[in-house]
Amino acid sequence: MRIRRTTEPTAAAQDGEDEQQAIELRSELDELLRARQYAGQRERRLTEAVRAVPERQYPDPELLRQLAQARTLREGLGARCLELSEQLQALEDRLRQPAPRRPAPGQPVPGQSDTPLPGPQQPDPQRPEQHPGPRHSMPRQPMPRQPMGARFDDAHAPATPPAPPSAPIPPTPPPPPEPPRRRSPAELTALAERITALHRRGATEESADLVAQAAVLLPPPDTTRLAGLLARGGPPGASVRLARGAARGTPEQAVGTLAELRQAGLAEEAAELFHALWSYPADALPALLAALERAGQLADGATLLWEWGSAPTAEVAALAAALQGSGRSADARTLLRQAAGRPTADLAALAVALAGPLPAVLLRELAAARPPGELVRLAAALDGRPELYGELLAALTADVDRHRTTLAALRTAGLPTTPAEPRRFRWGRRHG
Repeated sequence: MRIRRTTEPTAAAQDGEDEQQAIELRSELDELLRARQYAGQRERRLTEAVRAVPERQYPDPELLRQLAQARTLREGLGARCLELSEQLQALEDRLRQPAPRRPAPGQPVPGQSDTPLPGPQQPDPQRPEQHPGPRHSMPRQPMPRQPMGARFDDAHAPATPPAPPSAPIPPTPPPPPEPPRRRSPAELTALAERITALHRRGATEESADLVAQAAVLLPPPDTTRLAGLLARGGPPGASVRLARGAARGTPEQAVGTLAELRQAGLAEEAAELFHALWSYPADALPALLAALERAGQLADGATLLWEWGSAPTAEVAALAAALQGSGRSADARTLLRQAAGRPTADLAALAVALAGPLPAVLLRELAAARPPGELVRLAAALDGRPELYGELLAALTADVDRHRTTLAALRTAGLPTTPAEPRRFRWGRRHG
């Protein structure tokens, strides 16, 4: 009696569907990569136009809006390209795997003895056989983070046996950080090949994790060399992710990597790293600006201050406080000068959120830059706060000739033009 095999046509049909899906994914990925390239070119042109604006002038709001749209579009296209690339890689890996051939019942598998080996790979004859679902339907478990040296340099080191429960090892203080070791060209080439191999096998999380570790642990010259290798033959977007990840290192490392990337001609990677510096926390901002100064990149520091000037009100207040508290009062003034182009309601909220001498600095900048009508609206918003209103009046009355029109507009609006005197309380009458 001949038994018909019904699994082969089904597998062939599945392969045909997978091949058609791979063709569609490749076509969509090509279109998205071209669109992302155009969006990146437009973003660079708009960035250059914004930087060309003189220091004492504010860029055109329409230009800033177009720049924000171009940046959002490029980032969205990049994320979608990475997602499609990972899907295509997993699909191609599945197509390259040969279909498993099952031996007949009772027939031994070639190369194995009749005695089954213990272990989870042997099927239980008492339990029905369970077929795993497709790989993309299985939950993806995050890979445990390990130092890059444990994955690259010490891949064949013997594992340390765990201590017995009865003799716990007391915690020891961590050793002092050592300067990152320079890698040879052969080591960097092997690291790039391993990142690429992991991605091709479908281990995209482990590949991305290795890139993130390299961005923090490698010195700037080695990071740049690895970025060049990945840009030429690595997974799509790996060099950009490597450059962006350098922003999570120390300020000196991030600034050094930025300079090395520009010197190597990796413009896209350098732009990604510079954009990542915009998200630096407030307490790390002074150290970043100091590192830029030591590296001679004063223009980058000025650009970052200009970008941070458009941050939300609470962030601007925190950044200005961090700069002022670290002794960088000039940078705090520059930041507040950049923030002076906000709407009147935002400026009033910013003046309230600032602490110490910073409200007076902001109000002096506003008095010097805003027209009389906007200053009157700002004064009306601060009328209920005597200290802030007094600081604004002090800035206006310091140069009466220049602010004569503004003071006249305040009187017309019924707002005071002289600082309020302290209230006096009379406890009793004097009898003559």
